Amino acid sequence: MHKKFLVFVVFVLLVAAGCAPTYVENVVTSQGAVLELNGARLEIPANSVADTVTIRIEKRGVSSRKFAQGFTLKGDSYVILPETLVFSEPALFSCPATSKQTGIGARIGKGFLPLPGAEVSDETIQVPIWHGGEYYLTEEPEEYGIIYHEKTGEGLLIVSDTYVSNYVGILQEVMKQKGYELPVWIFVYEPDLSVEDNTRMLSEELKTLHDEYGDFRLDVVSFGVGGLVTHRYLTDSAYYTRDISSAVVAIGTPFLGSNFALIGNAKQGSSPFRFAFIDGLGEHVEDLVPGSELISKVLDTKHLPGYHYYDDPSDNKNFVSLHGQKATAGMFPEEIAGDGLVPTRSAMLTAIEPASFDLDHFALFESKDVHSVAADFVLLYRSFNWPLVFSRVWNGQEAFSTINETWERETRLHFRDDIDFDALLEFNRNLLNSAPVNAVLITNGDYDTYPAWLLQAEGVRTDVLIVNRSLLNLKDYARFLKRHGLPILITEQEIEGLRHIKEDGKFWKISDQLIEKLLNQTSRPVVFSTTVYDPGQYGYPLQLSGLVYEISDSDIDVARTKQLLYAVFEFENLFSRSLGLFDANIQSMARNYAAVAYNLSGALDDMGRYEEAISALVFAKRFGEEPMFFYNEAKIYFKIGERAAADSALERLLEIEAGDVTLAQEVARIYHENGMSEKAVTILAGILEEQPTNKEIIGLIREYQGE
Repeated sequence: MHKKFLVFVVFVLLVAAGCAPTYVENVVTSQGAVLELNGARLEIPANSVADTVTIRIEKRGVSSRKFAQGFTLKGDSYVILPETLVFSEPALFSCPATSKQTGIGARIGKGFLPLPGAEVSDETIQVPIWHGGEYYLTEEPEEYGIIYHEKTGEGLLIVSDTYVSNYVGILQEVMKQKGYELPVWIFVYEPDLSVEDNTRMLSEELKTLHDEYGDFRLDVVSFGVGGLVTHRYLTDSAYYTRDISSAVVAIGTPFLGSNFALIGNAKQGSSPFRFAFIDGLGEHVEDLVPGSELISKVLDTKHLPGYHYYDDPSDNKNFVSLHGQKATAGMFPEEIAGDGLVPTRSAMLTAIEPASFDLDHFALFESKDVHSVAADFVLLYRSFNWPLVFSRVWNGQEAFSTINETWERETRLHFRDDIDFDALLEFNRNLLNSAPVNAVLITNGDYDTYPAWLLQAEGVRTDVLIVNRSLLNLKDYARFLKRHGLPILITEQEIEGLRHIKEDGKFWKISDQLIEKLLNQTSRPVVFSTTVYDPGQYGYPLQLSGLVYEISDSDIDVARTKQLLYAVFEFENLFSRSLGLFDANIQSMARNYAAVAYNLSGALDDMGRYEEAISALVFAKRFGEEPMFFYNEAKIYFKIGERAAADSALERLLEIEAGDVTLAQEVARIYHENGMSEKAVTILAGILEEQPTNKEIIGLIREYQGE
């Protein structure tokens, strides 16, 4: 009897539950429509959909969950289908709300983006939406800003993105596994405020906590737009109170903005994340438009690592930006060379940043591998900053080996692949071996200096004195070099008196003035690395010799360069795999080899040594296919009567430079001048198909046909 009654009750409940529909759908035209489902309502204004489309709303249950940022999933969601739906004008979505803290979040990645601008009134929440997809009912935090903190002298500050998921918890877990036992503070970004207002809130709360806890110094890991908050805080003296350590890490931050901050671009894009900034920042999305006031401020104070060098060297930062690159269908840089939301270039605040992770924007936030690298950077960077290390080494307070050891640890974290590091050492070994005996080698930046120093510590070409042109602006470094054999006629007191100057309309840095003096001496040969920008500015004739320029009247030392390129240089690491698989910085360094081989080819061509010239071009192409390689190759082949080989080179040139009309005309001219007028006319006819009224092309066709 009781069992029958229980079955009956369950049956009645199931029927009753079935009476409340879980979805509704309607055919919507350009006239707009209203869809309603158990108190939820979607108002689609007229002209919001271009074509007739069936739109469906489903109500679903999701697991309740609270996140470290203070947000809670309440257990319900609404799905607007099709998920690919995009409104020309925002639709207004509303549903029942149980409290003033109720919010709506657009599902993305493994979490959601709280939608700013949501309003709760009469137990109903409403918010404008631009697209289909799943929307969660959420409970917003009781407060934003620094929601977790405790008294400490040192700790980690995590600055969150608008995106909410478990990435904050993942980072805390990974940091602990790495042995980081210091307290963790969390700053929660408030979506209804601008980046600048969030920065102001961070500054005010840190000042309040100083009043409560006294002095403290925090390492920082920032996510997404939280990285912009951190950057603004550190580079504006009105905000910054000197409480951030030398360890500053950003993950997925759009420092230079995003094209998807413009609604028109988001509508045209193909990336599944293209509406993320529109959703997450609301009316403040204009902050991320390239060229906006905010982005302009970031560009003006771009060099964060050395921002406080002169006023307080101890407060300099070791900064790193971790970013993803995952190509998707589409035409925007964010899709072609970015993580689907942020272009790779936008995430790179400095010229040298770690290799991209093969991850999209939100997978980057969730990846334990990314968090592990971030933790390693924090643990390394909090222990030093470069200006202080340099100062101590230049003044004899620390061994030079400190620079080598620190740089190697940092660079291996940048590359995350030993073959990249080994290829960089290989390049620097070849650079050192290009220098004459007892030479002073002037270098340009990080990747042609630190690896060479490391090699010298291992006994490679210790006769060479390396002089980094950028560092030479530091007087401590100039004095250090003078004490270690730099043959320059200037006293240490005179070095102290040097200043950057403007002379005859040209700006001369301290380094330029010292290099001028160095070039005037004759006790040691002075050479420039091929990586140095504009070495000819000092007025001396330069001769290429391998990977260096020597002072000489001839353009290239052909015999020496041939010997270096083919017999002395090592390429074991660089040739171990396709060049495109190496870090972008290694690819850039490898182009120096291509330039050397190209110049060698030109010299051999001028000497009438055509077979050798072609061999040099073939060698150059091992480091990348540049148009001029094929252009010159074809001209040389024509000189020696190998028309088929010349034709093949020009065909490849047209293939890699497809669409370049000027180049196509030049190729046609070369064919015509070498007795292949039919081929020339065929190329010009192809241009004429695209530009039928182009009188110049018509005239050339007639000329080449002999009319």
